[in-house]
Amino acid sequence: MMNDFEMDERFAKLAVLIGEKARAKMLWHLLDGRAYTALELAGFANISKHSCSNHLKKLVNENILKVEKQGRHRYFRLFDKQVARALEGIAFLTSQQPKNKVAIVDHLDKTGIRYARSCYDHLAGNLGVALQESLVNQGFLELSEGKYNCSELGKEKFRTLGIFIEDLRGLKRKFAYPCLDWSERKYHIGGALGASLLHHMIKADWLRKKMHSRELILTSKGRHELEKNFKFELVTS
Repeated sequence: MMNDFEMDERFAKLAVLIGEKARAKMLWHLLDGRAYTALELAGFANISKHSCSNHLKKLVNENILKVEKQGRHRYFRLFDKQVARALEGIAFLTSQQPKNKVAIVDHLDKTGIRYARSCYDHLAGNLGVALQESLVNQGFLELSEGKYNCSELGKEKFRTLGIFIEDLRGLKRKFAYPCLDWSERKYHIGGALGASLLHHMIKADWLRKKMHSRELILTSKGRHELEKNFKFELVTS
């Protein structure tokens, strides 16, 4: 176990590692949960492939990223969900207004990445928060002591979507927890349930991934199905 001095040094090292501009840009894109090649990540950070490889080596050595080989290609992704949660927590600070600025969020169009995006493997943004609030208000989920409990009514609702709660509880990850949304300042649903909901919505073409972005696009079918299944009015502006 590390002592206080070692903890200080470790924290400072990680802060510098994550905070460097090019690496921060790459980590931001990797928050969509997908794996990318060094060439793709170099493009995101607007740096050379050689420079990118040096950055990636440092991130892999500190267990921020992991690398997977497939044929001749090497793909990089976030090391685990704990890393993703830490990065999303940093992103929360980006929504805070400086003291001399007037917040105008309420007057902005709620589209793009603030409206719907992936937070590693679950739904975030205005849409993710609205979904969470609907599930709680209808009694499908209950937030208690930092986790969501699913009611019998909720189990039946999720079953209609092909999501079986007992199967999710058997997985080696948290079932469902509140994940603080950096743009909305409210909770959306993380964990196995959040991942299953997003997987279903993408597979059923309610949402579509946008190329090289965490943004998710709501389809007309998705608008209809979300309003029918979860009984909330979707806001797009």
